[in-house]
Amino acid sequence: MIRRTLYALSLISLTIAAGACNASKSSDPLSPSIAGPIPGVNITAPVPLDPTSGAKVAVDQQPVTLMVQNAATNGVRPLTYLVEVATDAGFTNKVFSQDNIAPSNSGKTGVKLPDPLATGRTYYWHSLAKDGANTSAYSAAANFNVFTPIVINAPTPVAPINNVKTADAHPTFQFTNATHTGPVGAITYVMEISDTDTFANKIAIWTVAEQPNQTSLAAPQLLGDSTQYFWHVRAYDPTTTGPFSATQVFQTPTPIVIAPPPPPPPNSGPVASDQMNLSQAVVYNSPQDIASWAVTTTITQVGFQPTGSPTAGVSFAFSPNLPDSWKWLTGFASDSFQYTVWPVVKVNGQWTTSGVVQMWQGRPSTGGPILTDFARSWVYDSRWGTMAGYQPQPGEQMGFFVSAGNARGQSGVTSVRERSNVVLVNVPAGDNGSFSFSVGSMPLMLNLRRR
Repeated sequence: MIRRTLYALSLISLTIAAGACNASKSSDPLSPSIAGPIPGVNITAPVPLDPTSGAKVAVDQQPVTLMVQNAATNGVRPLTYLVEVATDAGFTNKVFSQDNIAPSNSGKTGVKLPDPLATGRTYYWHSLAKDGANTSAYSAAANFNVFTPIVINAPTPVAPINNVKTADAHPTFQFTNATHTGPVGAITYVMEISDTDTFANKIAIWTVAEQPNQTSLAAPQLLGDSTQYFWHVRAYDPTTTGPFSATQVFQTPTPIVIAPPPPPPPNSGPVASDQMNLSQAVVYNSPQDIASWAVTTTITQVGFQPTGSPTAGVSFAFSPNLPDSWKWLTGFASDSFQYTVWPVVKVNGQWTTSGVVQMWQGRPSTGGPILTDFARSWVYDSRWGTMAGYQPQPGEQMGFFVSAGNARGQSGVTSVRERSNVVLVNVPAGDNGSFSFSVGSMPLMLNLRRR
């Protein structure tokens, strides 16, 4: 009886030992508890498909979905995937990690990030496959950039709009700057002018750099008289172009025809201090009898400064200084003029002149430079008759003088009828030069006055 009991206990012990061995190790390749790696099993690394390396992802197109080409295995165990995202190529600063991602039967497996990533950064991502016993190598790391897209909206035209009739054929265009988002570069505007609202026939295309809050552009060329024009404008930076503004329309006025003055009387002659016979010049938009005004100051120096110079334009020195009688002569709005600058140019063989530039206390320069701005900023419309749009050339002979008060647009002046002498110069190339004139036996006095 004792022997039979011992035999039974021995069988129980063997059974228990065998059960313990089966619980710690299994030879079944599909067993969850198989000891690995399994010899001979190879798993290829998954291949990153999207985003590809160098891809750009707009901040509003998130969260990102990461897609890999499924790995291959010669084993029988099912695969799962690990995907990691980091801010560095070494994956020491991980911002996302997800394990045990089940594969898709389509051959491509994706995982969508739970949250958007911060914009303005580069991210790196990779993946590996595993079957619980064997693991593939990490895939090659791909990188992508999250960015805020640039959006440039349409500017808003301010003037001229609503079919208004402009003062002349040389209008100034104004528009409110385009709003924008994202990391825009320097903003430039392109403006199109047409005689139809379809812009099939573009009269002009101009560009201008953005100015604070509101941008304006004086028409770089004369437009036609008595004509209806359409215009629109849009903004762009080095990478992005915005839409055109709403189309606006305006009209240019009918030109004022100015008859040339009658020829001077036969007995009129040049003033001794003038370097040309001013009485032979045709006068536009200013007092016709300017040649007969008393010469009470003499020009001793004429200076030219080019575009970009702090004193760009034409400057004068006088001897004696401008008379006190010239000061504070009210002639234009609320400003007080001291003198008016008169250029004298020969158009089609005929000397012509006009009191063009109004100079007052504190004005920094006498208009724009001659060679770059005369036709555009001095004599830009029909008020100046044959002078309108005339552009002197380097080396061309040109005259200058000044008169008291405001002579621009005046038919006659009855208060102070005084002027300087007329001097002739050859316009220097580049608008850069200076000319001096002696005054009889008097020493040269360089008292530069800018009004």
